[in-house]
Amino acid sequence: MPLKLDILIVEDSKTQAMRLRHILEREGYEVRAAVNGLDALAMIRQTKPTIVISDVMMPEMGGYELCEAIKTDPEFKDIPVILVTTLSDPTDVIEALKVGADNFLTKPYEDEVLVSRIRYTSANLELRKNQTAEMGVEVYFAGQKYFLNSSRIQMIDLLLSTYESAIQKNKELFDAIRQLKEALASIKALEANYLRLLETNQDAIVVLDQDHTVHYANKAAQIMFGPRIYSLKEYANRVPILPGETRELEMETTDGKLINVDARVSETDWDGRRMSLAILRDVTEAVRMRRELQQLSLTDELSGLYNRRGFTLLAEREILRAERTGARLFVLFADLDGMKHINDTHGHEVGDLAIVDTAGMLRLSFRNSDIIARMGGDEFAVLGALNPDAGPGELQCRLEENVECFNALGSRKYQLSISAGVEVYDPEKKESLDEVLKRADSTMYENKRARAAARGFCPN
Repeated sequence: MPLKLDILIVEDSKTQAMRLRHILEREGYEVRAAVNGLDALAMIRQTKPTIVISDVMMPEMGGYELCEAIKTDPEFKDIPVILVTTLSDPTDVIEALKVGADNFLTKPYEDEVLVSRIRYTSANLELRKNQTAEMGVEVYFAGQKYFLNSSRIQMIDLLLSTYESAIQKNKELFDAIRQLKEALASIKALEANYLRLLETNQDAIVVLDQDHTVHYANKAAQIMFGPRIYSLKEYANRVPILPGETRELEMETTDGKLINVDARVSETDWDGRRMSLAILRDVTEAVRMRRELQQLSLTDELSGLYNRRGFTLLAEREILRAERTGARLFVLFADLDGMKHINDTHGHEVGDLAIVDTAGMLRLSFRNSDIIARMGGDEFAVLGALNPDAGPGELQCRLEENVECFNALGSRKYQLSISAGVEVYDPEKKESLDEVLKRADSTMYENKRARAAARGFCPN
């Protein structure tokens, strides 16, 4: 069992004082606390403590001044004083010897170090009481003279605590070096993984500086464009692409073949410099298909979206591709609420405008790669790849948020309201397009009925 020592803490930081009190009381010591040297002296005169633990830097009276006041008082000079300091300067030790400090505790310290220092100091209490007075000595250090009258045991204690603190600091330094080595190893592993991803990516990846000079091109880029990859500057100057933008370019491959490239650019750090990272994807087949669709008139004349035939053709191709790759798709079925009311109240021209606005909301809410169509009348459908990080509910919420922003502008005679239902196509179930559309249509109608009931209307 630890001795029932009365320990006085002198610390102006409430947080540090609470931590010290918690550690010492946990060990069974009686603890009092003072906020500075003057407060501590008053408490010492009231009740003499067994040990004083004092911070060095404090307002009104610091730790050195407090220690000197204790050691020069015949009644209290036998009280061991432990100074808490950063020990960042060799003169700290000289100053502590000068004022007769018994021990050092270096910040930051571990709980075990503090408890060990208390036990060591308390074990030597009787030795301190019986020690004989010794003559002082004058020393010259760091360009200044000091008169030291500390006893031998005080000097030994102080030097031992200083040595122990040095060992602790050395251990912390080794731990920091070890952690640094581990961090460097992790960085190297991440760098290797990053480069591996770049080199194995099927898309052409290029790093360019502000002058559009190429600093890096992965294998896909070199295979696709050959030496011409390093003349990307002519394309960048002709069709400027800013970070965050996506452009479709026509480029020439290494064998002289013209291809269509979807270019996406973002900012990145490369060799300590801010550069542009361009991802170039061959979309020649998609462009060819798009042109074929335009020739087949698969778009809706009023909205500019795909019509039912165009949607069915493209969606069935995507479903076949999903069955091969295992990719999951989403299908959204939407209906413009209150279309009859808009036509009856404002006329069919305004009704057509509502159709166009609805198409605009769908374009704004979904990606260019998603298939967006007007299925007929006031019904719309969307099919696209499902983002693993975004569930079906988030797709619907994004559409509703955009509609709310549109209505907030108040630029139309009507308020746009779109009911929607979203369903997921799982390629393992091998559903037909019609089956997924029916499920989405059913979900949409349930949502429409719930919205209408909340507003006190009948769904149309």
